[in-house]
Amino acid sequence: MAAQLYSAGGASFDARTHLVGGTAGRISCASGGATGERRSSNDDFLLVRQQFGAGCIRYLIDRPVRFDRLRNVGIFCFFAAFLGPFLSSFLDSAFVVFNHWGQDSYWQVWRIRFTSNVLAALTLVPFIVSWTAEGIAWLGQIRRPRIFEAGLLLLSLLLVGTIAFYKLAPTADAALLYLPLPILIWAAVRFGSRGASAVICTLTFLTIWSAGHGHGPFSTRSAEENGLSIQMFLIVMSVPLLFLASVIEERGKGEATLREREERISLAAESANLALWVYDPEKNVAWMSEKGRAIYGFGSEELLSRDSLVTCVHPDERQVVRNAFDRARASSETFEIEHRILKPGGKTGWVMTRGRCLCDEQGKLLKLIGVTIDVTAKKQVDLQLQVHRQEIAHLSRVAHELNQPLSGITTNASAGQRFIDRGDVDLGELRDLLTDIVADGRRAGDVIRGIQSMVKKGAPVRQRVNLNDLVVNVVRMVNPDAVLHSCELQTLLEANLPAIEADPIQLQQVLLNLVINAFDAMRDTPLDRRRVVIATERNGDGAICASVRDYGVGISEEARDRLFEHFFTTKAEGLGMGLGIVRSIVESHAGTVAGENVASGGAQFHFTLPASAAAL
Repeated sequence: MAAQLYSAGGASFDARTHLVGGTAGRISCASGGATGERRSSNDDFLLVRQQFGAGCIRYLIDRPVRFDRLRNVGIFCFFAAFLGPFLSSFLDSAFVVFNHWGQDSYWQVWRIRFTSNVLAALTLVPFIVSWTAEGIAWLGQIRRPRIFEAGLLLLSLLLVGTIAFYKLAPTADAALLYLPLPILIWAAVRFGSRGASAVICTLTFLTIWSAGHGHGPFSTRSAEENGLSIQMFLIVMSVPLLFLASVIEERGKGEATLREREERISLAAESANLALWVYDPEKNVAWMSEKGRAIYGFGSEELLSRDSLVTCVHPDERQVVRNAFDRARASSETFEIEHRILKPGGKTGWVMTRGRCLCDEQGKLLKLIGVTIDVTAKKQVDLQLQVHRQEIAHLSRVAHELNQPLSGITTNASAGQRFIDRGDVDLGELRDLLTDIVADGRRAGDVIRGIQSMVKKGAPVRQRVNLNDLVVNVVRMVNPDAVLHSCELQTLLEANLPAIEADPIQLQQVLLNLVINAFDAMRDTPLDRRRVVIATERNGDGAICASVRDYGVGISEEARDRLFEHFFTTKAEGLGMGLGIVRSIVESHAGTVAGENVASGGAQFHFTLPASAAAL
């Protein structure tokens, strides 16, 4: 098909050069036999040019051939419009001169053949290919505003072209030749290769028609000179216009493809409950998908920056997030971190963020891209599940404590029965036995009431609690574990501590978690140094502080910033919920909790609670 198009182009321009009186036109007016023979030879040379150009295009351009890519237009212009005519014109001109067809010299004939074939290829081929490659089905998809715009563009070109090439005097300023240029650019930008090829053909017709009728700037000199001027003018106008149209169309299709790809990615991400985000540090601008804006509480039109993103991170997590980002940037690897965020209204959520730093060869950060998933619901479920597990573990420890008074009751009652069976009843001893039974019964009742309070649904009940009494109960409960771990339990309790308003079951859970963690921290500690010290004291600001100190391995530098983070643990079998629960309970009592290493070895965890109910 390409060869046929080139043939049509060459034939058409032969006729048009005849209108302006070119040498090719004069040659075509030779005698009948010579003309028939010359045309036969010209057809042979034209076929060589067509096959060369078509072969190169067929090899280098993906079919079907379109002029919507800069590469395609470049290949067409170089091989089909210039190189093919350049090579074939040597043989064609030699054949014409050898047969003495016309009076022109070899180089005159070569120039005429070369420029006429170039212009024919640049004007007709893009028009025919662009408007017929996809059939006519696309015409029915054109909207009315586009049809109106195309009609206005064509009318403007005809009007300006008539003024520039017909109405203006031949002596007018040559700069007026470029009056149609804004309209040509309009066509290329708005209508791509179809628009550019159409206005090129229209401009070619107007130029040749006006010159053929003796009007315009191309009618002042000889026919040959006018023909050359027209050819050079149209070639210079056509080539940049075709390239501009291909760049505009290629960019538009690239943007459309990119938008379609982004929509597919966004759809897939939203289906997986993922939020997409990109941060440009140079411009300090962040983009986030609608899913991400919903997770973080941003408005759909709100402008995002670094400060916007940092503000959303929970204050206790910001340094952790910053450290993860710095490590990823230094290693050029993907980072993944789970952290808390602050939502509008003071609500706290949990997200899992996975991102990557894009840097240039010098290590300069170009962009930060990543995805975020809201794991708040999962966290709540996991936290509740772990709380239940902790409650079950607590019940197991309470069962040990309950077994002691029950065993005491059974033992004392059996001893009393033996006294009675012997008939030797010592009322003093019997009274002591009954006193022990009553005490054990009350102790068992307290344990049972504690179990009922713990498993009872609803909001925790606050009451006045003596922290020393809680410590004593916890020591009694964990004594079996202390023996199992070969640990010595010590207490340093300040006398006359004021009562605090608290849930005793929850505070008991705090002490149990800290003591059990202390046992686990001393697994590798020599037996003679395994000791846990539980202390209470009154602070000068009216608060009460309780601490649990061990002589274990201490807190590592890596774990120091994440001690109280849910699901973070240094134990191979741990779930990382114990200290997270400790912090939640203490903070719910308007207190604070912290942990640090001790200079003499081991670690110490302490929590502080207000002594007055008003502080709550």
